[in-house]
Amino acid sequence: MPARLTLQFATAPAREQVLPETGETVVGRGPECGVVIEDDRVSRRHAVLTPGPSGWTVADLDSKNGTLVDGVPVTTVRLGDRSWISFGGVLARFEAAAGPIEALQEERLRRLTTALGVRRELDPGVGLQELLARVVASTLTLANAERGFLLLVGADGDFEVAARSGLSVEDLRAAEFGGSVGAVERALVSGRTVVSADVRGDADLAARESVVVGGIRALLCVPIQVLDRRIGVLYADSRQPGVAFTELDVEILEALAAQAGLAIAVARLDGELRGLAERIARESGGEDGGRLGARLSGQIREILDRSLRGPAEPAISTASTIPAASAARAGAAPPASRPLADTWQNLLGVAS
Repeated sequence: MPARLTLQFATAPAREQVLPETGETVVGRGPECGVVIEDDRVSRRHAVLTPGPSGWTVADLDSKNGTLVDGVPVTTVRLGDRSWISFGGVLARFEAAAGPIEALQEERLRRLTTALGVRRELDPGVGLQELLARVVASTLTLANAERGFLLLVGADGDFEVAARSGLSVEDLRAAEFGGSVGAVERALVSGRTVVSADVRGDADLAARESVVVGGIRALLCVPIQVLDRRIGVLYADSRQPGVAFTELDVEILEALAAQAGLAIAVARLDGELRGLAERIARESGGEDGGRLGARLSGQIREILDRSLRGPAEPAISTASTIPAASAARAGAAPPASRPLADTWQNLLGVAS
């Protein structure tokens, strides 16, 4: 039977690889290996996985840092249907497949199809608040995460927690809140997805008291961008042992974030246009048609620009990460005197 090996990394998405049942698969740092792990702790030819009539076995190939199965050092051992393997310190989850290799490939296609259907549910016509709630719910569903929130730039240019799930306002305000503000800030500044399989192994995040006390095992932050403006971040985490966000999870959630950004812009535009129509109905009595048309045209252009480009960029610190000029070219926010972590308590503006 075929099997699946999921390699987990501290600061990168987990990588899933299908192991064919037709022959052995060598794991190592060398480019000729069937499973390549670019980590100095892994030997060039570290171990070999072999299928057989009674199941799969793993054998260490005299590696420098050894091979462990479920925490026990091994030379050669038969694997269970589910086992944890450490290749010199790089952790991997082994799972024997119940069906043919095509079933594993169909699973990926099924997830992508489901994600497409979920994105189609992000309809701006349902209203902004309902849309924001759907974005967070979709994030947790697609990533199999426990908790999450959507951080957006408000009309005044300040951040606000626009929607959340699995977290109360008290949780967000608590000192031991497990969601790493540092990860959110990193995603905002860099414009790149931040993911960690176990943040306690991430040198940048593990030392944060909020992460250690909260017991986060995996977190993911995806920036939301509309045209050339970064308008927010999608955050999700899990406290379950062994959970890791994979490359497929990141691919799916980045597509969701792109769709969400456009939907949020359109919903904001719809709200502003409705407000404009109401003002015109109140104020247009007796006004010359030409002047009214010109005024309406100008206001619509302003609304379009504001809604599609997003509000003014928020002020977050980039001084310790990238130069201001580079940040501007990347669409990041300009430098500020204080990092996001220092102003977090003031950004929790949504109480519903």
